Order: sequence, then C-alpha cells, then structure tokens
Amino acid sequence: MTIRIFNPEHDIALASNMERFTAPHAGRLLRSDLCYLPVLWSNDGDVVIVDDIDFAESAYRKLKVDRKPAVEFCTMEQIAHVLSSCTPSAIDPWGWDLAIRFQLLSAGVSEELLPSKNAVQEIRRLSNRKCTTAILENVRKGLESETCGKSLYVADYHSFLECLQNEADIVVKAPWSSSGRGVRYFLDGEQAENALNWVNNVIRLQGGVMIEPLYNKVKDFGMEFCRDASGKVRYHGLSLFQTQNGAYTGNLLATEAVKRDMMSRYISLELLDEVAARLERYIGDMFSVLPVESAISDIRFGVDMMIVAKENADGFLLHPCVEINLRRTMGHVALSLSPLDDIKEGNMAITYDSKRYHLKLKYNYM
Repeated sequence: MTIRIFNPEHDIALASNMERFTAPHAGRLLRSDLCYLPVLWSNDGDVVIVDDIDFAESAYRKLKVDRKPAVEFCTMEQIAHVLSSCTPSAIDPWGWDLAIRFQLLSAGVSEELLPSKNAVQEIRRLSNRKCTTAILENVRKGLESETCGKSLYVADYHSFLECLQNEADIVVKAPWSSSGRGVRYFLDGEQAENALNWVNNVIRLQGGVMIEPLYNKVKDFGMEFCRDASGKVRYHGLSLFQTQNGAYTGNLLATEAVKRDMMSRYISLELLDEVAARLERYIGDMFSVLPVESAISDIRFGVDMMIVAKENADGFLLHPCVEINLRRTMGHVALSLSPLDDIKEGNMAITYDSKRYHLKLKYNYM
C-alpha cells in the first residue's frame, strides 16, 4: 500500500524552503480541486490524501477512464488513524519539499517513512534551474548541428544588466518557480521598471537568475523519466503538451507510436532516442549525490524541451533541456491515461471556471 498526495504548490514551496509554508490561493485551490488525481497512477489498496472525501469520491466517479483502482480516500487529519492499522510501503507526493514533509510529519506520519531534511535539500538543489546549463552542455556534445540551447546563471544584478545590454531578446527565469510565474521577457533590450524590480528581488531572495535567448519556438514537448530503487534512471515516454502565457493547459493522449510519428515531422527519431539515452546517463550520474533512502527510492521527473525553427534556413532544431522538473509532472499523468490503440487519441486539459479547476478528458477515434 502506498500513500499518495497531490501537492502542486511544490515548486513554490521549494523556492520558499520553509517547513511552515502557506501556498498562494491559486496553489491551494488547485490542490483542493484536483486532490483525487493520484488515483490515476494508484494501485488497488492505495490511500490518497484529499481535502474533502465526498468531493474526491464524486470527481473520481466522473472520470472517463477505463482503469479505476480500488483506493481509499482520507484527509490529512485522518492519516494517523489509517497508519495505526497498516504500514505503507511508500509515501508518494507530487514532489518532495520541506513543507509537504512537515505536513505529513505533523499529521502523525513516522519520520522513518519520510526523506531526511538533507535529502529534501538535495532535491531542492538539483531542482534549481541552473542545473540545466550542465545538462545542456553534456547532451548537446556532438549534436550541435541538430540542437540548440544555452543558458547563463548570474548571481548579481550588475551582471544581469550587462547581459541585458549585450543581448537583444532574452528570457529571465527564477531558479525555482511554477507554471510560468517565474519568467520575464526582455525584448529589444527593453528595461521596464517592474520587470527589472522583479529580477532584483529574485536575485535577492533566490540567489540569482537564469538568462536564456528567446527562441522561435514551434512546439513544446517533454520526456518523462523515473529514478528507480536501484538508482537507475529510465525513460518512460514523450509528453506533448500545450501552454498559454507560459502556464500549462493540456496534454495530448496518444500511444508512443503516434507521438513519435508527430515528432518525426520536425526532427529525426534517431536524434530523439539519442537525447533520451544521454539524459538517462547524465541525470543518473547527477542523481547519484542523493542520499540512499527508501523514501526517495522512486522519483518521477520530466525534462521540458521544444522544437525551434532555424534562423535564415528551412528546418528545425531540438532544444533538449529547457528545464528539468524534479517531481511528477502532468506528462506522467498523461502517460497513465494514454490509449492502448493507435486509432484512439485524446486530450487532457486543466480548465478553470472562475470557481474551480477541472480535469477534462476527451477521446476520439481517428
């Protein structure tokens, strides 16, 4: 039996690095409205922690999915009672941070079932966007003609201003942020006061910012991975997703064969497979610094990528690591909902109706 919990405020909690962290209203609402999501990757007998059991059961019944495991819903306040009658094999949150660790500990979960603070801090360090610089360099070696991507981490405001003067169009990112909220664009060297103040504050609070060129993006996508109990990183599949103003909006639901065929219209499948293999090796080496603890033996994560139009030429390039999300992603959720037949295709979307967030699933036969 595994205890599972959806904590989508994870990225913001990493930025705060506090145990007693209060998520913004939108984060709390997303967690409450989609609390039942872990059912989609659960097994019979698992326990899913939710805010409201009646609401979760109702939303679960409405899901139009073929596989519905027999799970038990409970609130955080009830988890100690659940643990009094059985010992879980694992606890599986959306992502590990000090805040979710503290919430579970305060609810009565034994510290033996939780990662150590040191392990959580290593996860936070590896989640820093500046790790993408080293990943990009290693993945692109020998593939420079088929790929693109560069990034620079600056730790002081003066260095940022120098970059702004030397680069026409740049994207500036906070080391830790969520759903596009930690991103600012500087076009034609513009220096809008509110954006400059934002950069200065991020450097002060998070220690620096990432600076990247603004690419002519054609398509967002990602690769989903898992680090298993043996410490080996394994590739799980493609995630073809959509964003709006930098925020996630939805995923394609299709077999790997269909998704690979779509990607082959832009880049070679040999390049795609080579990048996946390199990420397995390099990120596996990177993760070797994580403490050997059963609580973090199984880590899901995703690497966001994009297809970029070539400048002054026909064709496309692959940006193999826009960022790494060291947590479960909506791409993993999409993989758990992917159809088994190539003739069936669907879409998974997160919508908001001014009151609640909703998970919308739609399947069609091609």
